[in-house]
Amino acid sequence: MLASLLLILLVTAGCQIKPNSHTADELFTGQHLELARAIERNDMIALRQGAEEVDLTARGDKQMTLMWFALLQQKPDAVRTLVELGVHPNESPLEGMPARTPLGAALMSDNTQYLEAMLDGGLSTNDGADENETALLNKAVISGTLDHVKLLVERGADINYRSGNGRHSSALDESTLGTKPEIAIYLLEQGAEPNIRLANGVTTAWGVHDRLQRLPPGDIRQGLESVRDMMIERGVAFPPPSPVEVREQMRAEGLTPRVPPGHDR
Repeated sequence: MLASLLLILLVTAGCQIKPNSHTADELFTGQHLELARAIERNDMIALRQGAEEVDLTARGDKQMTLMWFALLQQKPDAVRTLVELGVHPNESPLEGMPARTPLGAALMSDNTQYLEAMLDGGLSTNDGADENETALLNKAVISGTLDHVKLLVERGADINYRSGNGRHSSALDESTLGTKPEIAIYLLEQGAEPNIRLANGVTTAWGVHDRLQRLPPGDIRQGLESVRDMMIERGVAFPPPSPVEVREQMRAEGLTPRVPPGHDR
């Protein structure tokens, strides 16, 4: 099965992309075999020439696709070329894998070369935003490293994008929830809005404050304390008002906040 092949590609800790012993001849037939052989040779001219009128997202033997094969073969040039030819790296999902899509694998890779190849091929730094889905920057915060986030910001990602017409979390919000406060520090340094208010009254400041009450001493707590101090420098009050208090403020503004289950107001 493809999943067993990709266990060679995707290791849960860090999702390091590694080469494997499976060849194009084992996994593809017909036109797709010729394209896979071109990927093996890193022959982008042959890949482009053979791609006309071919479904580049079709699955071969063991459900392998050309994009997954390019990753398995450690061929960032082929990854870039396939994106240029119209293959979206967030397609071809695989259930039960640490990274469900090629884009997920690029974000979980130990380095940024595969994400960079996808961007060079034409993937938008704001991918997902137009479809009202999770924006690529948010995905990088969750699954990637600071280097992945830096790459997207340097390429022009909307640092303050929020899906759901502004109802959902920003990249900064996401970065304060996990184990990588260095990303939150970087986003604040780059001008991220320091205190988003969600529809349920939860603010970025409240999320930071609440986590600090529960985190034991250690690097993550120390990093989050630095985030708090940077937010204070940017005019955010600490301790912040609770979500209940914020929802009352929203009502005073004529808004209708979303009340979480189990709460009266």
